Amino acid sequence: MNWNDAAEDLLQQILAQTPRPLREAAEAQLRERAESLADDDGKRRVGVETVIAAWIATTPEAVRSDLPRQMERFGLDPAEYAHLLE
Repeated sequence: MNWNDAAEDLLQQILAQTPRPLREAAEAQLRERAESLADDDGKRRVGVETVIAAWIATTPEAVRSDLPRQMERFGLDPAEYAHLLE
């Protein structure tokens, strides 16, 4: 599946915040989830919104409360994704 440049950039930003020993597994998990979500929506390309949904879905519940702060650091508005963070 194709990824647009902005989605790939966001993925790399997220991975840069992931501890190095976990980064490769996190990348595989995020890519798989994002591509699955895009496929489920009938899309042929992964976009930023899909990466965000995959990021939230793959973040363990115990640390999910930190995602809004991380989103803000990436220039994202967490309020736009509140429905996914619930």
